[in-house]
Amino acid sequence: MFRCTQEVFFSVHRNVLIRIFMLGKIITAVLLMLALNVNGTKAASFANNRLKELASHANLQGLDALRPGVCNTYKYKQHPLTIRVNKWNEIEHIGLLLFPQQLRTLNPMPIYDFLERYLLAMQVTPKDSEYGTKMGWDNVHFSTGSALTSLQIDTTAEFSESHVDLHVYKVAWNKDGKKVLEISFPMDWQLLSGCNTIELEQNIFRNLRRYKAEKQQQTSHAFPQNMTVYTQSGNYFVSPNVRNDLYFSRPDTKSEWQLTNSMQRPSHTLANMMLSLEAENNLTVDILLDKYGLRTEKATVDYRAWLQFCIDEGCQPYFGLKGKKDDAYSGSVFMVNRLGGYVHLLSINVPEKGLGTKSKVKTSARLYCYIPLHNVSDKVLNANEFEPIK
Repeated sequence: MFRCTQEVFFSVHRNVLIRIFMLGKIITAVLLMLALNVNGTKAASFANNRLKELASHANLQGLDALRPGVCNTYKYKQHPLTIRVNKWNEIEHIGLLLFPQQLRTLNPMPIYDFLERYLLAMQVTPKDSEYGTKMGWDNVHFSTGSALTSLQIDTTAEFSESHVDLHVYKVAWNKDGKKVLEISFPMDWQLLSGCNTIELEQNIFRNLRRYKAEKQQQTSHAFPQNMTVYTQSGNYFVSPNVRNDLYFSRPDTKSEWQLTNSMQRPSHTLANMMLSLEAENNLTVDILLDKYGLRTEKATVDYRAWLQFCIDEGCQPYFGLKGKKDDAYSGSVFMVNRLGGYVHLLSINVPEKGLGTKSKVKTSARLYCYIPLHNVSDKVLNANEFEPIK
């Protein structure tokens, strides 16, 4: 009888201990989930490190609650701030609200974000911090006013801008007919973007991998009536043989014009593929990125996505043909951003079978990104190695 009672006693206690143990695991799991959820809501995501530091120095709270779009409700010393969140819920811009949206839409330029961010950063960044020290090295000059003057400027002030292609900007604000602030600064993308070389290299593949190309509307062109072959002349970059001309053709004068896509005109077809979003293009490109410090990284993307990504970034594409070896054409695509002062150089090899076909074709390329144009070496661009497109 005693043995039976003892067994029941231990059995009951064992069940109680098991239940307590299981309950403890459940409570721990719930607390962990709550902790993760709290951390997830408190930690805002930033497009780059400079913005994260700026938000901290400006003591901006509750940024994690912002949704994609533009928010102008925050203030610094009673001056409205503007904060923009991209479609990936990353804060991609923080700065003083200085420019109306209409100006940004009618005349898009990279300097709007830079000026709004930089003028705020000059006032809130401690001079003894890492970024404060780096800002002391920036080649930004005030010929009228100072960073504090920007607190007197709003979106109604008259803004003017001038620049020397690929070299320098000069900007000014006028109020009541009087110049109150004038600044000059180099056309240096590291300065304008707030990212150093390493971060720019990290960001370009991150953004490219998640980029989705959108279907483009056909552009209307003025064609000659009595011809079957037509070249829409563009301009050139670094060499007369590195151009952005587009080539059109049709079988007879009664047919519709089309971008040339034929094995009978391989160089014209290749140039169209490299330069136009409207060209038939089913190339998948294995891109090898040469990074700072002799490091490399790879990504596989549709060429059309790469082309549209660069155009959306503000680049103008140019193509230079190097020649043909065995069954592949080699050339270079220069994505030139004249307002950002840089170029992406894509050295690409396109198989002959990739021309004049709707089938998927894989090719390879090597990328050098954000090459500064104000001090670029001729050895990097190799202007003399290209041949005319005939």
